[in-house]
Amino acid sequence: MKLHYLGTAAAEGWPAMFCDCINCQRAREAKGKNYRSRPQMLIDKKLLVDFGPDTFYHMMKYDLDFSGIRHVILTHSHTDHFYSTELILRAFPYALHGNQGKMTVYGNEKCHWMFLRTLEVEDDSANMRDCVGFEEIRAFVPFEIPGYHITPLHAVHDPKEECLIYLIRDEEGKTLLYANDTGVFPEDTWQALEGIKLDCVSLDCTLGKDPTMESGHMGLQANRSVVEKLKKMDCIDDRTPVVLTHFSHNGGLLHEELEDATRKDDFLIAYDGMVLEF
Repeated sequence: MKLHYLGTAAAEGWPAMFCDCINCQRAREAKGKNYRSRPQMLIDKKLLVDFGPDTFYHMMKYDLDFSGIRHVILTHSHTDHFYSTELILRAFPYALHGNQGKMTVYGNEKCHWMFLRTLEVEDDSANMRDCVGFEEIRAFVPFEIPGYHITPLHAVHDPKEECLIYLIRDEEGKTLLYANDTGVFPEDTWQALEGIKLDCVSLDCTLGKDPTMESGHMGLQANRSVVEKLKKMDCIDDRTPVVLTHFSHNGGLLHEELEDATRKDDFLIAYDGMVLEF
């Protein structure tokens, strides 16, 4: 399985557009891996995780062709993860052949509502319904797409909707736990992970060095507690790659500082454009 981290920031990006805090100033000076766009991942060049406002930018920056994307899974409805209006651009006249291989978006009830609102209120294309479909999914109800078995799990994030994290298993049996946006997992998610051997874990680290952040998002302390429990459950071992992503300027640590702070943990600190294969 090949993971391409297209964007690795929280909702505001980093540096945040309208922010002059010390951490945004430091990122502007350091540049490089400290410039982070909104969160998105591409798996094996064919499965998109989230569809936020930086999707077009990601396509250009990494020289990608999204015309062949057939499946998008969504974590939740927040606009840094689901910018539904831009789905119109897959239809005519914005895309000339979008109906030749329909793209399906999978998400929760609120994401479905946003998709329907786009169709009813914002769609000015000629054939969006022929180009993009939506499948509503629920936690702990697995579904199949070509090449993958996917199980949504409960996240701890926004109580106003069923936010999801994902177990994604490919045809070779490689299994990814993709877990942002979430705090430390709820009990029903831990139960669902019993007996699952994970080949890679990707964790939310929005609040970096904040020692109190365990609900809604995670920081380093919460990341360590999740990894420790996964090891005790024999889901992972010391050789399993653990990636931290989804960073906010409020977390206080630039890329190299995050690497320094987690050297003993052997975590991988994601950055925009990072590719990991396992």
